[in-house]
Amino acid sequence: MWGLFLIITQSGNQEEQRETQRVAVQIKDPALDNKIALAKSLLAGNNIEQAEKLLAELIQAYPFESVPYFLNGDVRLYRQDPVGAMLEYRKAVDLNPDFLDKKSDMFQGKKIKKTVEEARAVIESGLTANSADAALLTARKEYYYMLRKIAGSCG
Repeated sequence: MWGLFLIITQSGNQEEQRETQRVAVQIKDPALDNKIALAKSLLAGNNIEQAEKLLAELIQAYPFESVPYFLNGDVRLYRQDPVGAMLEYRKAVDLNPDFLDKKSDMFQGKKIKKTVEEARAVIESGLTANSADAALLTARKEYYYMLRKIAGSCG
């Protein structure tokens, strides 16, 4: 009988911890939102260098916030670096899977999937030229990881 009581008490504590974590995630920082909006407008205005600097600052100040990583992936796309974009999108998706959830307001699955496929082409052509390129071999592992994330998502 005591064992059952302990399990119920422990389960209740875990539920309280989950609720506390969920509430903590919902708190928004208006300064972060303003800086993200500024970064988006810089990207839209083709001011890539300033956007890149601002995003680097945001990533350093808010390492567990997903949107700066996603926008950094967009910067990589502007720079014609689909492999770098895929790696940044991976960081964003790992922090917030809603980027791959069709039911989410943050859904970017089509863009991510297209970028991953572009990255695959770059990786494969690079490995054809130099099959021992360590960076490309690592990028290929990331490519397969992203394929699994995309396949497991709702998008």
